[in-house]
Amino acid sequence: MTLDTENDWNVKRRLILRDALTFLSLALITAALFAVTLFLFHSFAEHRHELAQRWAARGQAAVVSGHPDQAIVALRTALSYTPGERSYELLLAQALGDAGHAEESYNYFLGLWETQPGDGFINLRLARLAANKNDMQAAINYYRAAIYGTWEGDEIVRRRDLRLELSRYLIAHHDLSSARSELLIAGGNAPDDVGLALTLAQLLERASAPYDALNYYQKVLAREPNNQQPLEAAGRLEYGFGNFEEAHRLLERARHEHDVIAPNQALSPGMQEILDTSKQVLSVAPSTTLPAKERVTRILKARDLAKKRFDSCNAQVSAAGGVPSPLQKLDARWMGKEATINRAALLNDLGEQDAVMRLVYGTETQTSKACGAPAGDDALLLMLAKSSERVEP
Repeated sequence: MTLDTENDWNVKRRLILRDALTFLSLALITAALFAVTLFLFHSFAEHRHELAQRWAARGQAAVVSGHPDQAIVALRTALSYTPGERSYELLLAQALGDAGHAEESYNYFLGLWETQPGDGFINLRLARLAANKNDMQAAINYYRAAIYGTWEGDEIVRRRDLRLELSRYLIAHHDLSSARSELLIAGGNAPDDVGLALTLAQLLERASAPYDALNYYQKVLAREPNNQQPLEAAGRLEYGFGNFEEAHRLLERARHEHDVIAPNQALSPGMQEILDTSKQVLSVAPSTTLPAKERVTRILKARDLAKKRFDSCNAQVSAAGGVPSPLQKLDARWMGKEATINRAALLNDLGEQDAVMRLVYGTETQTSKACGAPAGDDALLLMLAKSSERVEP
């Protein structure tokens, strides 16, 4: 009985041992297979990742080198290996736009925008695509979203450059007031940089903001007083404002710099004409900086010219039938004191000098309306008359 019991125990022990070994073997085999499978999976995943990077690098190189069609193929291949990779999707959307697939690019960027509406780059691309579609309001909205969006790197520089781009777009679409506002904001946040100040000045001119433009040309000249380009531009603007003395001074300096750089080349016809005309205007202008006798001489000469102009125009209008009321009022003024006061009295009375010139300027202005544009010195006096009426905003 004892022997049988011992034999049964030995049999059971062998069975348990065999089962344990079998289980251990199966566990080891399973672990080995899992390890192999995991290794193969990681190898495959890493290989796909490497292939995606390789194709993405080709796509990026194609975008940079100006071959967007090649970039589209490469980037779509990269995305087939790593779907949803945002950097690849951004490049693909850009390549589609560069290749002329505007609508597809717009929709692609729009999908990306929905997940990141504050991304500066996405908003900028949407702005440019909307501009190409002639959707002005959408373009402006996306430009402004790009300006205030998030950017990698120097956000201040990017935002300033975007304001300049937006201002050019607004100028091209004749929204000059908005363009001026964008340019002044860009200028207010700008460093003391000559190139940027010159760009702002030129854009402000195009935005019909000449006084703002002159301010930036003067900033350039404060740093580079011999720079011919802002000298010419500032002189032209001062001439337009009727500041003939300052215009002539600036343009003379511009001519000097031009002669230094290109001694055998003439000034542009427009600049030469402005320079010559400003000189002629100054030759008849009764400037307060002149000696008293010379100023009075010019005032009396101007009065004589204006009187002849009035008599001629009055006769012309009368012959045509009737005299307009402005000329009737002028006729009464030519009967007044400022029409007859002599040199001695003028020399001692600055108020009367100014009164005579008001009569002269009024005459040249009204006769130009009634009888057309004058010529010769009368034309120069009319320019001075218009200059005296201008008020800087």
